[in-house]
Amino acid sequence: VESLSHYECIFPEKKDITPYDLVRLQSDSNESLPIAYRNGPLGVSFTVTVTASPSIVDLSAELQYSDHHNVSPGAEALLGAIGASSDNIRTSMVLEHGKIVTSYVRDDLDASDTYNIYSATKSWMSLIVGMLIDEGSLSLDEKLGDVFDSNNSSVWANVKEAGYVQSVTIEEILTMKSGLVDPPLETHSDVDWEDPTSYVESLGGVHNYGGADLVDSLDYLDVGGTRGEFSYVLVSQILGYVVLERSGGRTPREFANERIFPLIGIDPGKIEWDENEEGMQHSFTGLRLNPDQMARFGQLFLQRGLASLGSRVVSEEYVEKSLSAQVGASSFFPGMSYGYLFWKIDGAMMGMGSVDCAQGFGGQTICINDELDRVAVLQMDVGLSEEEYGMTMFRLALSAFSPATTFEGYGDGEENASDDEAEDSAEGDDTSDSSIMRLTFGPLLLAVIVSLFFD
Repeated sequence: VESLSHYECIFPEKKDITPYDLVRLQSDSNESLPIAYRNGPLGVSFTVTVTASPSIVDLSAELQYSDHHNVSPGAEALLGAIGASSDNIRTSMVLEHGKIVTSYVRDDLDASDTYNIYSATKSWMSLIVGMLIDEGSLSLDEKLGDVFDSNNSSVWANVKEAGYVQSVTIEEILTMKSGLVDPPLETHSDVDWEDPTSYVESLGGVHNYGGADLVDSLDYLDVGGTRGEFSYVLVSQILGYVVLERSGGRTPREFANERIFPLIGIDPGKIEWDENEEGMQHSFTGLRLNPDQMARFGQLFLQRGLASLGSRVVSEEYVEKSLSAQVGASSFFPGMSYGYLFWKIDGAMMGMGSVDCAQGFGGQTICINDELDRVAVLQMDVGLSEEEYGMTMFRLALSAFSPATTFEGYGDGEENASDDEAEDSAEGDDTSDSSIMRLTFGPLLLAVIVSLFFD
């Protein structure tokens, strides 16, 4: 269904009638559409509201390229924006209606190369938690003291503020409003805080940052925030141990290997995920993906949890909650909010609609826009200033998610924009007041967003 429509249908009266007795209009996801009905003199009148739905593609298969891959005004604008930006951009990809409309891989890289997505890993953890909730193995209002028996002295005896930590719910962890906060940086005397990323990378994917085991992980965070208010936690291993406890002893990677990766076309054998010395994958960073794998994750959420028409990974209800504003994040920037380990960004000030993102340090990004049925991913080398990150991401976001951007091919008689024209366009040839406002405030918004993650 590509557009918003209303239909009224009249059927003969029937005793004890319900809308599902008479008609079951179905979306591409094979789920009933909302139906309002009433009894009348001619029978039963149905008003069916059909809203735009995402294109449902089979994520277990190869992603398809559009007929106009990299040859459209939108592709030219995006590639021009990349050309006008730093050499730190590794890869970029945009899907529209489930097909790849534009992609970029830096010359020194291969499209299959994986890279740390940093805090975007948190959104993958949200998916796993949602699946456990769907199957009844976990609940949003469950407390850590219920997950890890509060009477188990071998766990809680060495946890500071144990009573408080025991009272924290799963939903509070997902929404960052538990009141728990990161400890001071100097707590980790072994970390080179002048260059923490290089330090972590030098450890070969194994480090105890955030907790070496369950007890260490529960003891890691401080009680320093205001409960019920948003306070972003950079580092926490707790959810990984929640998964282990409630999934029959499987780590996050083992769970994903069985129940996520194969369904969305990712070879588990090609996945790397940093872990602590105990073998627990990090809940907050360290999942290493290529752009194709990142795009599949975004498309899964755009499809509201469907890996294909006949295969559901996570419930639509959980996806909706994940992408809904559960708590305001205006302390970081007006209009920002947070779902279940997802960022929600009001793009109105940049001429875009609402955008939902899994976001990681240094510009690692998976964003979706329902209205345009698009997914955009970005990978960047770390090392740019916040201003440079912000400007780069702004250019790419404006190219990928502006309603004015089209990834349809050029019409008859049109010529492709030259590289110079595309670059000029990316730098902003629209001199209207609204464009000037977007170019003025957009980079600031995105710079603030990027500065939050793992730095």
